[in-house]
Amino acid sequence: MDKITGSLLKSFTEQCELEKLQESTQFEHFANYAILSKQFRGSFELDEVHSGAGGDCAIDGLYILVNGRLVNDSDELREIVESSGHLDAEIGFIQAKTTSSFSGADIGAFIHGIKDFLSDEPKLVQNETIKSKKDVWEDLILMSSYMVNRRPICKMYYVCTGKWVHDQNLTAVIDSGTNEVDAIGIFEHVQFEPCGSSEIQKLYHETKNKLSSTITFQNRITLPDIEGVSEGYLGVIPFQEYLKLIQDENKTIHSIFDDNVRDFQGENPVNRKIKGTLEEKKFDLFCVLNNGVTVVASSITPAGNRFTIRDYQVVNGCQTSHILHDCQNIEGIELVQVPIKIVVTADEDIKTSITLATNSQTEVKTEQLEALSIFQKQLELYYSAEKTPLPLYYERRSQQYNSVTGIKRNQVISIPIQIKSFASMFLNSPHLVSGYYGTIVKRFAGQIFAEGHKYLPYYVSSLCYYRVEQFFRSGDLKNQNKKARFHIMLIVRILGMGSELDYFNSHKIEKKAEKFKNLLLNEEEALSLFKKAESILENSGLDMEKKQYKSESETEMLIKACEVLA
Repeated sequence: MDKITGSLLKSFTEQCELEKLQESTQFEHFANYAILSKQFRGSFELDEVHSGAGGDCAIDGLYILVNGRLVNDSDELREIVESSGHLDAEIGFIQAKTTSSFSGADIGAFIHGIKDFLSDEPKLVQNETIKSKKDVWEDLILMSSYMVNRRPICKMYYVCTGKWVHDQNLTAVIDSGTNEVDAIGIFEHVQFEPCGSSEIQKLYHETKNKLSSTITFQNRITLPDIEGVSEGYLGVIPFQEYLKLIQDENKTIHSIFDDNVRDFQGENPVNRKIKGTLEEKKFDLFCVLNNGVTVVASSITPAGNRFTIRDYQVVNGCQTSHILHDCQNIEGIELVQVPIKIVVTADEDIKTSITLATNSQTEVKTEQLEALSIFQKQLELYYSAEKTPLPLYYERRSQQYNSVTGIKRNQVISIPIQIKSFASMFLNSPHLVSGYYGTIVKRFAGQIFAEGHKYLPYYVSSLCYYRVEQFFRSGDLKNQNKKARFHIMLIVRILGMGSELDYFNSHKIEKKAEKFKNLLLNEEEALSLFKKAESILENSGLDMEKKQYKSESETEMLIKACEVLA
C-alpha cells in the first residue's frame, strides 16, 4: 500500500475506532465509506454497508439507495416508496483489496458474485448481510410499478491500491462482465468503476467537502442588505436548472431537505393541485400559482449568470421539489419557471426564522414546526453543553461534522439515530424502529421532540447507543446479537432507571437520567450492565435465530424477562 493511501486509512481507522480490525477489513470499510459518501449525502453506519466476511460472494460492500435514501430494511423501503409515490433505485457493489495491482481473477470472481446475487436462484453461500440485502432487493423489484422515472441503476466498484492503466485484458474482463449484468434486463444503466489508489484517495478527500451545484440564474434581483445575510437573491430559474439543485446525474433526488419542517407529504390535496397544473401542461401558470422554493446556503460564487451554491438546504419547497422530480418526463415541462429565493447566511437563528416563516403552502401544525426546528436546535446546544469525558455531537444536518477535525464518527449522533434510540429506550418500542425515521416521528407524534421535554433523556439514549456500538466493535458483546441492539438498549434502561418512567418534562426523570448517565460514562460499569442485558436477552425465551424482532409481543416478553431475571 502506498504511503498516502496508508496515511488516509490510518486517519480513517482512528476516527472510526477500527484499530482492532485487520488491515484488510479496515480497508474494506474505508472503500465503502468513500464510495457511498459520494452517492449518498446523509449519515450512515459502516456496518450498514459492509458485507465482507465468510459467504460474502466476493462482495465487501453492498448498498441500496431508494429515492436518495439508504435503505436496509423492507419496512423502510415500503414506507419511503409509498409516501413518495415513485421508486428511483440504485444498487452498488464494492470489492476492496489491499493488493498493489488489479487482478483479473479477483475482478472475475467479483462479477460472478454480483450475477449470482441478482439471479433468481443464487448458488453461492451467502452470509446474513448478503441474505438481508437480497431480501430487500427482491421486495424492491416487486415494487416495479413505482419505477415511473427510470429502472434501477447498477454500479460496481473494484478497489485496490495499484494504478489503473486500462490494461486490455482487464478491460475485456470488465466489459464482458458488465454486458452480462446488463443482459439480465432489469437495469437502466450498468457501470463498472476500477478504482486505484489515486481514485480512492480522491473519493475520500471529497467526503470532507460540502454539496455544491452550479446553475444558470439569469432572471433575478439582488435583495437589499440584511443583517446576518451575506447575499440574497430572488427570481425564477428554468426547470432544468432547478433539477441540478435537487437531483444527481442519475436523476436521484438529493437528501437536501433535512432542515425542512416536513418530509414529503405524498398525495395530499395541495400536492395533487401542484401535480395537476403540470399534468394539464399549464406550464406558464406554474410560477404564479406556486409559492416557490427557498434555498439557504453557506456560500455562493457568482460568475456572470452562473452561480455555484455550496452547502445548501431547501428549507421550503420540499413538496414542490418532489413533484417537479416526479413530473420531469412530461413533454414540454422544460418550459416551467420555478420561483426561487436564495439566502446565504451562517446565522442559525436566521436559518430557523426563514424555515418557520416560509412554510405556509401546506398546512403545518405548530407543534411540527417546534419539533423539527426549535427543539432540534436546543438539543444540539444541550449536547454541546454536556461537558463529559466522552463528548457526543448532535448532527442536525447531514454530514455537518465531516470536515471538523478531532471528532470521531462514532461520537456523532444523527437525527435518525436519536429518534430510534429514544423511541426504543423511553417509549418501549425497539420493535418499531426498523422503518424509515420520518414514519417513526409521525407514529410517535407528541411523544418525541415535544415542547417541555427534558433534554437529558435524549442525551443518555444516544450515550447508550454509543456504548452498545462500542461493545459490539470490541467483541465484548456477541456480534450475532447486534440485530437486537435496540432491544438490548431498552433492557439497559430498565436495569439502570427502573421499569416505570416519570413524565419527560419532570425533574424526577432528569434526576434518574443524570444517575444513569454517570453509570454509562464509567466504561467498566457500563460493560457489566450491557453484558447483563445481553444475558437477559438470550434467556428471555425469544427465538435467537430470528433475523429481526418486530412484534410488540416480543418487546413485552423482554420487559417481563427483566422483572424475572434482573
